[in-house]
Amino acid sequence: MRGKARILVVEDDLLLAETLGDHLLEWGFEPVPAASVDDAFCLILESRIDAALLDVRLRHELSYPVAYALRDRGIPFLFLTSYGRADFPPDLRSFPLVEKPFQLRALRAAVRSLLEG
Repeated sequence: MRGKARILVVEDDLLLAETLGDHLLEWGFEPVPAASVDDAFCLILESRIDAALLDVRLRHELSYPVAYALRDRGIPFLFLTSYGRADFPPDLRSFPLVEKPFQLRALRAAVRSLLEG
């Protein structure tokens, strides 16, 4: 891996996205923000992404297409959401989940686990 690990943050809540970005920087990662499915697709296709954090509900769309694109490219990701596993499509239920509201220590450990896995 070259340089800092680049973490795609797919989150439509601007304040939360900025807060997550600040924490990722503090933990030694480079945050790559995306507020929509289209933004996330562009970033996945055009830049290096090492892992991703996905909110499920983005305004009027769901991030599941992003999850499939990441899975198909072998890029590790986790869901960072208030949705429960039962709400996910069956083939995405086994991916890591950090529930909102989350504890920073748990999120940090989950991000590190993605990159080590």
